[in-house]
Amino acid sequence: MITRLWVLLVVVLVVQAKKGRSPKPGAPKGTYLNGLQQKMATWYSDYNQFHRDNIENSQFGAFVPALKKAFCGVRDGETKNMLIGEECQAELLNLYEGTGKCGLEICYLIEMVEQKSILPFMKGLIEKKTDEDAFDYIEKEVVEPLMEHMCGCAVGLVGVFKNCNGNITKSQIFELAGGFSVAALGGKTVTEFVDDLLNKIDFETIESVVRMLMEHLCGPNSDGRGKCYSYFYDTASTLMQWFAYSANQKLSGSILGIGDAPETCAKFDIGGFAELSEFIEIVNKVKSELCVKECKDVYEDVLMGCCMGNMVLDKELEGNITKLAKNFETVVHSLGMADFKMDEYIQYYDSTLELVRDPKCDNDVTFEIKECTGEEGSGSNDGKKTEGKGNKNKGGKKKGGGKKKGKGKK
Repeated sequence: MITRLWVLLVVVLVVQAKKGRSPKPGAPKGTYLNGLQQKMATWYSDYNQFHRDNIENSQFGAFVPALKKAFCGVRDGETKNMLIGEECQAELLNLYEGTGKCGLEICYLIEMVEQKSILPFMKGLIEKKTDEDAFDYIEKEVVEPLMEHMCGCAVGLVGVFKNCNGNITKSQIFELAGGFSVAALGGKTVTEFVDDLLNKIDFETIESVVRMLMEHLCGPNSDGRGKCYSYFYDTASTLMQWFAYSANQKLSGSILGIGDAPETCAKFDIGGFAELSEFIEIVNKVKSELCVKECKDVYEDVLMGCCMGNMVLDKELEGNITKLAKNFETVVHSLGMADFKMDEYIQYYDSTLELVRDPKCDNDVTFEIKECTGEEGSGSNDGKKTEGKGNKNKGGKKKGGGKKKGKGKK
């Protein structure tokens, strides 16, 4: 009898190990974060089976070694690549040898999936107790290493494909399949179609846009801590929590970014936006939500820091993005979609920039947005946001449950 019990226990443990026992959500029950953690815990528990079915024991899994050879080859000095031509592989090799890290981005992703590296990250996130802890954890584990990598590699990667644009199709895979004519491609071979398409892409402007974006994102935040990508992450995470709060979701911990302002500064009329159909109506609604005297400093800190100023006041970047949008329209037209137009989207982009630069409130509320000075501000270095100006969003917090006395939004 005892032997049977031991056998049963071993079987249960093996089954649970294969299934992948999920960690328990750390946030209080009934909160928005807890709901997300429960969904992640379910996915976590099913991931091992998913990995076996879709990676280890599938046709895709059998293709993984070939993918690794193609995308990880530069690490071993491989001069051939089945997916891109030799000149492109040579460009990647030069980039990797010059940096020691760039050119392996897809390789890193393949290895992460193959080795199930996402599971420890998910476990840590599921176990976080507050919104702030969860956001800080994502920043430390994902945002900072990803952005530091992109700050050093993004421009170089675009440069590789700009320089070898005419040689991408000179690869083994195109040698095998690129010579076939396809009626849907206007009778062109696959290689001819891809070459024509690549020739229409404005790689020069793409490179310029990426360089400008990296300069802005990777530059110092003179309003607060770290680099500007931290500012934009803080803004995004704060807005995410505010929207959850506006949807009457229960928060885990404190309301981010409001300092000593009323809690109503973090609550918006989301339902009112859903009723609008015209873009100008949406713009006016945004202005009515922002132009609130007691919330002015909060919105200026969170939404209009100097890092945002760098972006929205850069007229050259604006011009290049518009140029790139028109180029995208040309590329889409070449695919047979002649009715596709970017003019409306460009107009939305211009109007959004003007809204951020100056909301032009109908009352006496005014906003000021400036560019960074080029030096990092005095925010704390421990990853936490401090109080005061400059989008140190997570300092000076209010508890999510109580109501602050005094005026709220009007």
